[in-house]
Amino acid sequence: MKRGLAALLVVGLVCCGMGLGLSAAPIKIGICKIVEHPALDAVEQGVIDALTAAGYERGVDVEYLLASAQGEFSNAIAIAQNFQAQNVDLVVAIATPCALAAVQVLGNSATPVVFAAITAPEEYGLDEFANVTGVSDLIEPILDLRLLQDVRPGIQRIGIVYNPGEANSAYLTGIAEQAARTLGITIVTAAAENSSSVQQAAQALSGRVDAIYVTTDNTVASALEAVVAVAVELKVPFLMADPSSIAKGPTICAGWDYYSHGLLAGDIVAQILAGASPSAIAITYQKDTQYAEREVLLQLDTAELSGIRFSDKVVAQATGIYYGGVEWKRAGQ
Repeated sequence: MKRGLAALLVVGLVCCGMGLGLSAAPIKIGICKIVEHPALDAVEQGVIDALTAAGYERGVDVEYLLASAQGEFSNAIAIAQNFQAQNVDLVVAIATPCALAAVQVLGNSATPVVFAAITAPEEYGLDEFANVTGVSDLIEPILDLRLLQDVRPGIQRIGIVYNPGEANSAYLTGIAEQAARTLGITIVTAAAENSSSVQQAAQALSGRVDAIYVTTDNTVASALEAVVAVAVELKVPFLMADPSSIAKGPTICAGWDYYSHGLLAGDIVAQILAGASPSAIAITYQKDTQYAEREVLLQLDTAELSGIRFSDKVVAQATGIYYGGVEWKRAGQ
């Protein structure tokens, strides 16, 4: 495992669980995310806050083992093995690679696995494990492509920077390509297999596209500033399908609130701690929950640098506006 488990694991203390029984020994919950970036950090925090709200006091009855795989599937496997060795009571796997690693190590075991921030869990066979359930953040790329058409009418070519090795990103890129055909748009893809190659991939779109789009791709999200810089240089709009990334500079961010996504996953964890079987809890899609409102955030600072003016039609779709480098507000406030 690269960098060693000691560098990847940050251990804190947390709360109790009824279904797993009260004892002097704290319950152990292992939480692994594929990489650190605002969306996945928000999911992690949402899980912890949901458990706190459910009565699980941090630092008293449960120990959280928090880990980042630093974008490497091999690290995710090693982290899952470490969780197994430490005999954790439950694992939260944030993003597809961590979920696939968790089921490879713990699938159909006695250890419950709750996944979050996964696009198509059935597509990856996660519904086939009796000890696995969780929350999907499946988005509709066609809505993002239509929004880009509103931002720049007559748009013909949209570049997508993505990691083809990320199952969720490859899946959504395929959906985006299908949607683009129905809209009369050409998709130009640029592959980035790791965060260090994101800038080069984005630069490969120079002179070839009228806009840039990134789905829920964790590799690109971890190096998002590189894509923003290229979009500003090319004077094209850049839409990121993650509202939590708006401060990093995309012209538009659209999609789910990932803190709410974490709350949904945390509620499932609480149900399991209270005695529910994972097999009895159906996979939840955020689009079908009380958190299904799609957020559309406009980044005025980047738009100005790119020479982009948002039309009244685009502003009317916004749920929030970011400006001045640090401030953003919801429409109507």
